[in-house]
Amino acid sequence: MTTTAPASRRGAAAARQDGGKGLTFLRAVHAEWLKLTSLRSSYIILTISLVCMVGVGLLSTFALTAMVSGFIAIDAEQGGAGQQSLVDEFGIMAREVPAAGTVIAQFLVASLAVMQIGSEYGTRMITTTLIAVPRRITAVLAKTLVIAGSAFAVGVVGALISYAVAQPLLEPHGLNYPLIADGVIRGIISAGAYLALIAVLGLSIGALLRNSAGGIVTILGILTILPILVAILSGLNDSFKDLGLFLPTSAGMDMVAIRTAQDHLTQVQGGLVVLAWAAVALAGALVTVKRRDA
Repeated sequence: MTTTAPASRRGAAAARQDGGKGLTFLRAVHAEWLKLTSLRSSYIILTISLVCMVGVGLLSTFALTAMVSGFIAIDAEQGGAGQQSLVDEFGIMAREVPAAGTVIAQFLVASLAVMQIGSEYGTRMITTTLIAVPRRITAVLAKTLVIAGSAFAVGVVGALISYAVAQPLLEPHGLNYPLIADGVIRGIISAGAYLALIAVLGLSIGALLRNSAGGIVTILGILTILPILVAILSGLNDSFKDLGLFLPTSAGMDMVAIRTAQDHLTQVQGGLVVLAWAAVALAGALVTVKRRDA
């Protein structure tokens, strides 16, 4: 009896080690994908995000066509001298329609990302996750890849549908354009990339705070309240105006824009700023999850 128990413990330990060797990152990703798709709330939030992308794109199209009709009518009364320049300007605005919905979709995607890990801490399911995937960094990175990939898909599909819906409405005004028009494909991909990075930021904050409610309040504060506060302070000091350009929302809008203002970041710079926010938050989350007890 004194030799059987140690032998059985050694056998169990060896079995766990063999099981650990069989665990790959792709298996961890598959497990996280199953968890995401098994929850009805995930489908609902992602579907609403997609609908919001298309809905905002449609509203932007209606607003744009109304503006075009009004400005062209006024310009015609004045002799039509500036009509072509107006059409060119509105043409750029028309190409920004597909990505317009990211303004709303970002909040839903960020909230879902927070809940992906925050809810597990709240229900203590994180313990089961870390038993199944003992390498904690692997577990977090698998969650990150799944939610970022889902957000990217929603952004790209939503932008493509928005593009398709907008074209028949823009055509009577001469503002329709092919998918290969300058900046259109880049803007559609950027919309997906921006939502993916926001999802990474949201999940990282959820991991840092270990609480869904606190994480959602924090990420929404970063995306909404912080820009408002910086805008108010900009009236007191111009340095706050420059600071506002480096907030995720402002940088993200520059990232997906067809053309940015001279006093704003370029599309590439905007993308790098959002990437930096996501990368720093994810690094903090990985360190926190690695060092803290579950």
